[in-house]
Amino acid sequence: MTAEKYEFSSQAWVDCAQDILIEAAGDTDLSGIEITFSEVFTDAPAHLDPDSQGRIGWYMSIKDGQLNVKKGIPDHADLRITTDYELTVPLGRAVFEGNPEAVEEAGKVVADLMEKGIMIREGDEGALSSLTFFEGFHDKIAKRTA
Repeated sequence: MTAEKYEFSSQAWVDCAQDILIEAAGDTDLSGIEITFSEVFTDAPAHLDPDSQGRIGWYMSIKDGQLNVKKGIPDHADLRITTDYELTVPLGRAVFEGNPEAVEEAGKVVADLMEKGIMIREGDEGALSSLTFFEGFHDKIAKRTA
C-alpha cells in the first residue's frame, strides 16, 4: 500500500510532518530543550491561505518537554529558512538517501537560491544538531509530498 501524499506545506502535510517527528522522537527526553525551527515560503498559492505578504510556513517547536509542529510563521525561530514556494517544491519532493545525484543537484539549487537572495537562512545553523531524531525527517516527509 502506498502512503498518502499531501500538497507541500498544506495543513495535511504539516499534520503528517508532526506525526513523523513525534514518531521519530519516540521516547527522547525533550525536557530542558527549547528550540523553534521554521520554514517560510514566499509567493505561496492562494488556496494555501498565505498571509498579507503572500507567505505560508510551518514550524517545529520544543518547549517544556513537548514537541509541536504547526502551520504558520512564528515571531521567533532559532533557525528560519525563507524561500520561494514554487522553486522549493521540487526540493521538498526529493529523496536523498541512496541518491547522491539528487544530493548534488539539491546542493546546486540551494547554492543558486542563496546566491540570488531567494533563499535566506537566519539564526543558529547548529540549532538542530542535538536533535538526532530530526536527521531523517527530510526524506520521510519527501516521500509523503505530492
